[in-house]
Amino acid sequence: MLERIAAHQLVLATGHLGRDEIFAVVDAARRIGIEHVVVTHPEFPSQNVSEEDQLELARRGAFLERCFTTPHTNKVPWEVWLSRTRAVGAGRCVLSTDLGQVDNPPVEDGLPLMAERLLEAGFSEDEVVTMAVTNTRLIAGLARTPVAT
Repeated sequence: MLERIAAHQLVLATGHLGRDEIFAVVDAARRIGIEHVVVTHPEFPSQNVSEEDQLELARRGAFLERCFTTPHTNKVPWEVWLSRTRAVGAGRCVLSTDLGQVDNPPVEDGLPLMAERLLEAGFSEDEVVTMAVTNTRLIAGLARTPVAT
């Protein structure tokens, strides 16, 4: 599968893998030339990737997905989510919502709600734009500007 992803220059997302599997997949993907790897919702309880591990994954070239529903549904405190986002840095984070469930806000409200939380926590507008727009465009192949780590 990794060879097909590399051959077609696709994005690899880790899904609900455990910590050790995430590291193995990120390393294997980078070895064979997969340019963009996204570690999905690293704060989700089944993954619960520590801040130290997230920093290491970012150093290895992975992006860390910052998923709105994880703190919004109290699976992780907002303070932890925000702290790890700040530690990893905007250059290696991408925002997503994972919305669409009946008991959560409408999909179209997700990114504005995330942006509001980030701005209230002291992130700059540039950092929010980097995570919400710049990095997602880069991963989607719509921009070739390298991001700072």
